[in-house]
Amino acid sequence: MIYAENEGIRISAIAASVPEQVIDIRAKLDDPEEDPKFIKNFMKKTGITQIRKSTMAQTASDFSYTAAKQIEAAGKYRPEEIGVLINITQTPDYRTPSTALALHKRLGLPKDCLAFDINLGCSGFVYGVSLAASLLQTSNASKALVTVGDTLARKRRFPNQKRSSNTALLFGDACSATLLEKAPGYRVRTALMSDGTGHKALASPYNGWKHPVGPGSIPGDDIAVFNFTIREVPELIREFTEKAGTTMEEYDAMALHQANMMIIKNVAKRVGMPMEKVPVCLDRFGNTSGASAPLSLVDRFGECGEDKELFLIASGFGIGLSWGVVDFRINEKDILPLTIGHDTYDDGYPDDLPEDEE
Repeated sequence: MIYAENEGIRISAIAASVPEQVIDIRAKLDDPEEDPKFIKNFMKKTGITQIRKSTMAQTASDFSYTAAKQIEAAGKYRPEEIGVLINITQTPDYRTPSTALALHKRLGLPKDCLAFDINLGCSGFVYGVSLAASLLQTSNASKALVTVGDTLARKRRFPNQKRSSNTALLFGDACSATLLEKAPGYRVRTALMSDGTGHKALASPYNGWKHPVGPGSIPGDDIAVFNFTIREVPELIREFTEKAGTTMEEYDAMALHQANMMIIKNVAKRVGMPMEKVPVCLDRFGNTSGASAPLSLVDRFGECGEDKELFLIASGFGIGLSWGVVDFRINEKDILPLTIGHDTYDDGYPDDLPEDEE
């Protein structure tokens, strides 16, 4: 594992934003076009009964913007203080430039600010926090924003591209924003790993430069991903806590990527964390990719608002294959309530242009 201890850095705020539209999977039991047996089996296997789905007018950056503005409105930062902006998404607004540059403009951030995208999925929160903490520690930047999330439930503008029923029900749309800053007496510890031999296990290889035309998604190897998760993730968490000198009993909660209930329960059991200390939100939001771990914290603590310190551990794992662990201390009142994202951005580009004849 690549282990890092970033001294003098803290996570000072976490926010998350989701679409207003709720898709109730249970209602599909009465849909004559659906297979009730498949729907029941899906809900039993995954634990998902609802997902959130954005409108065609919204993209992941809109929800990231809403979450980041919520942190600003809470008085946690002024735009001119942000020296690092990392946007992690698999559903960017553009091929180029990085969506982070559009967020940079919308958030009114200064020119002396690093802004870039990272193409990561389920491990995105941990990777983003690790990189932002490292950049803060090795530069003159004082604060950093990490935005993470996808709109995987929203269809793209290609009517002939179908998604499997399983995929259509599994993913929900959501984004998070996390503020990091220099703060003596705090530290952020991370451990990161990856295995490119599994890059085909969860893939969307089409509609890019290598394969310009093809389906929006292809079936993944669910068994291989499950085996990878319950084998590698608990082992990394154990190695991490041994290196950090901590035990599961010390943590107030463990936020796991919300893949499905079977995986969440297996990982928790294998590392000795009781389920009452594992926030679960996928039943109402679905698998929200990289935003799922911070979303689960917002769901659990966002409405509490008590002035008390929490010691948290989080892990993200999946597409890549990529996985990681982070632990940190944060005041409960700095985990902000969940917001419903209504923001949209008119960038001035027209849609439905004629195909390039070249």
